[in-house]
Amino acid sequence: MGRIPENIIERLKAEVSLQQLATAKGIELKRQGRDWVGLCPFHEEQTPSFLISCGKNLFHCMGCGAGGSVIDFVMKTEGISFRHAVERLRQDYLPFSFAADAADATPGEKTASRGEHGAIALNADCQTLLNQVIGYYHETLKQSPEALAYLEKRGLVHSKLIDRFKLGFANRTLGYRLPPKAKAEGAEARGRLMEVGILRKSGHEHFNGSLVVPVFDADGNVVEVYGRKIRRDLKKGTAKHLYLPGSHRGVWNAEALAAGEDVILCEALIDALTFWVHGF
Repeated sequence: MGRIPENIIERLKAEVSLQQLATAKGIELKRQGRDWVGLCPFHEEQTPSFLISCGKNLFHCMGCGAGGSVIDFVMKTEGISFRHAVERLRQDYLPFSFAADAADATPGEKTASRGEHGAIALNADCQTLLNQVIGYYHETLKQSPEALAYLEKRGLVHSKLIDRFKLGFANRTLGYRLPPKAKAEGAEARGRLMEVGILRKSGHEHFNGSLVVPVFDADGNVVEVYGRKIRRDLKKGTAKHLYLPGSHRGVWNAEALAAGEDVILCEALIDALTFWVHGF
């Protein structure tokens, strides 16, 4: 595996705004002198102790002690390795540098990087856009220890389950696949994602922190999405069960209707997944 050039690492630390990354993650920041302050995303707190130094482009939490650069921030928020964090950041913020030194990556890395960077086609119609977002969430789940641990806890570990039903996980990283919202194309992309219900009017991901279970029609298009919050430290009153805005559509696992004379009707999709794992 090739070494990441030191100049790329230093450019990311210097040029990628930590304040913008934190805001994209849904952290509400307020000015405090020359710095920014907000609630720490790494531990539960009521009084803001998460500080971002604009001059140094570093973060530090006075409560839990977490700190570092933009790379450390991505590693900790997404639970990924140093190399993976660097690849994600440079794909989005240093695309020309990424292309120039792509020879440092292995063939497998190159393929994965191109696939991630092209996950969302901004000029696609709304249906295609929704399909692509579900595809992105699907790949995110397979790299998320948090989401995989939740499936195991619920007894939903099966060799074919995740791919068979294209289960996904929303973890606030969708914004990394979009142009900056200050640019026209970034604002337009976010507007269309609001139209399909993936983003709320606030700009936050509707299914953030949720296991995502899509419902497909006969043509393989996503017609409904169910989200189940998987974290236990939710604020009081936070809804654990989410759907796309509007009326419900579609039948989950519709193929079962033609598989036999008996149909098991469940209250929730998690229940239905549990039956499927046990062979029903």
